[in-house]
Amino acid sequence: MTLFSLFNIRILVVSLTLVSNARVLADDIVLEDFESGTYEGWSITGDAFGDAPATGALPGQMSVSGFRGTGLVNTFRNGDASVGTATSSEFTIERSNIAFLIGGGPHKENLGIELLIDGEPERAATGPESEELEWSSWDVSDFTGRQARLRIFDRATGGWGHINVDHIIQTNVPPKRFDLEFKLAEYRKSADYLNEPLRPQAHFTPEINWMNDPNGLVFHDGEYHLFYQYNPAGNSWGHMSWGHAVSTDLTHWEHLPLAIPEEDGIMAFSGCCIVDHRNTSGFGSGQRPPMVAVYTGHGRGKQVQNLAYSNDNGRTWTKYSGNPVLDINNPDFRDPKVFWHAASNRWVMVVSLANEKVIVFYASDDLKNWKELSRFGPAGTKNKPNWECPDLFELPVENETGKKLWVLEADMGSGSIAGGSGSEYFVGHFDGTTFTATQDAKWVDYGRDFYAPVSWSDIPETDGRRIWLGWFNNWETCLVPTSPWRSCMSVPRTLTLRKQPSGDNATYTLIQRPVQEFRKLSNGVIPLNTTAAAWPPVAVSKPAELTDMNFILETTLQPGSARSCGIRIRTGEDEYTEVGYDREPGVVYVDRRKSGNVDFHPAFAGRHDAPVQLIDGAAKLSIIVDRSTIEVFINDGEAVISDRIFPTSQTAVIEAFAGDISAKLRNTTLQQLKSIWKN
Repeated sequence: MTLFSLFNIRILVVSLTLVSNARVLADDIVLEDFESGTYEGWSITGDAFGDAPATGALPGQMSVSGFRGTGLVNTFRNGDASVGTATSSEFTIERSNIAFLIGGGPHKENLGIELLIDGEPERAATGPESEELEWSSWDVSDFTGRQARLRIFDRATGGWGHINVDHIIQTNVPPKRFDLEFKLAEYRKSADYLNEPLRPQAHFTPEINWMNDPNGLVFHDGEYHLFYQYNPAGNSWGHMSWGHAVSTDLTHWEHLPLAIPEEDGIMAFSGCCIVDHRNTSGFGSGQRPPMVAVYTGHGRGKQVQNLAYSNDNGRTWTKYSGNPVLDINNPDFRDPKVFWHAASNRWVMVVSLANEKVIVFYASDDLKNWKELSRFGPAGTKNKPNWECPDLFELPVENETGKKLWVLEADMGSGSIAGGSGSEYFVGHFDGTTFTATQDAKWVDYGRDFYAPVSWSDIPETDGRRIWLGWFNNWETCLVPTSPWRSCMSVPRTLTLRKQPSGDNATYTLIQRPVQEFRKLSNGVIPLNTTAAAWPPVAVSKPAELTDMNFILETTLQPGSARSCGIRIRTGEDEYTEVGYDREPGVVYVDRRKSGNVDFHPAFAGRHDAPVQLIDGAAKLSIIVDRSTIEVFINDGEAVISDRIFPTSQTAVIEAFAGDISAKLRNTTLQQLKSIWKN
């Protein structure tokens, strides 16, 4: 063979490689996106498809989401009883895969989409029993160059007897199951990006879609990680996966890609994340300690505990091939919180048997093999239907130098102090095996909207703080009127204990304060003159002092002999949220009955009270308002009321009121907050 021939062969090899790469990277071919407003090119039979593509949900149908643009196939015309087919024109198969968005019923024999070659079905798919469309695809590489048609069929007439289809493409790179990246890219072009009227500007929110419990809070390599329960497919609960964000200051957050997705019918429920500094798990790469997520796998009739690990600061995750690491064949066994217990030189897990209202303690040397140690409960509130999302940690006692006690926190889906879901805690001792409570349970928060708080792991000893945050919502009223996102997190809070009152009958109270980093959002302190406050309420702020409804308002309520005194945050003619002191029950309260939109759920409107002991005849309040949230920290964090509000205007006027001239509001100041989302 001559040198010229070898040269030609090399050119040919390079050319074939380039052609091969070009095929892999070739643009997708859109077969149908249903955006024309007609079924042109399709042959329609029956009455299920109507005269034109649908534009979303049809009469009597639940909300339909996940389709692209404005048009889609939706065979719910006249309900599930309608039937029919839609058959495409012939086309040539030119890519290795055909992909499409699909939703609706799961009846594969009578409902779905199929690929026809020579008139015979060669591939088929049906719905996921959901109105949220998700990607599905077929490998059709063995049919390259062949002529084909598509047929969408609905022969089902019972429940879920309809199919939703959109955006059918030929592609060499099948899309991931959820269309999240496309939706995020579209949303990021929005003029209202992270700035819709009700979106908090100083609290964490997901960019789009549903969020609930915080998960896996851990500090590692200079970053505070926040994982959370997330639906990558839509704005209501479902497809539970782990969303992810990081912060260097607990205030400004960077959204990151989905961390741990639902896969193979197993949702990624709540859990925790730790840094395995000793590489006890063996997951480390040798360069740095691995981050290990311990989470509940939910599906196939039971809940189990699984592991995933990351060696790149949480940017990518690998699910452990030996999952589950803990399986007791129980459908309500969830929400592990794991920490390193130095005294016993092993990992300890706190996890709930939710329906039994029992917290179980396990131990492990390697995060993979677990042994039960003890159980705690049932205990605390008698009427709770379940007990979940536990956390266990040690806290210093502020007014007893050098003393520390353990706190066990857990949550209930309903039956809490303000109605609906809420959290309770116990103070006591933990010896590495058993937790012993030394006092009765107390409420974590007296509002309706603080749930499933979890504390950060691995905060450096040089910092020394215990910090947590909670889901700012209530399961009973969780479908709040926001879009394209739903739910937010509370402000991160530092935790300590305080003994009160002194003497033999003293108990220990959980003290919660906003993290000090939160103050960096302040635009400066403005004094407000409330000395002349009386009834009716008197405006004490000026329009220039409050340009957006996100601020810190601090005041000291001194009721004197009056029944009540306090603050109104007025957002309309007869629309306001009231925060005050009421002498007769001896409480600080948040009254949101006239706070704006309260009609989206019958249980939303109400007044929520926190018992308070006046100190020198007064109650000190620090009130954080952030468009659709209000957090009231009472007497330096001895009690907290956390509530969502949905005012119709973001232009607020601060008013002061007092029952008679003996009442005073002292040291009242206002601080406008800067947005964490804007440069």
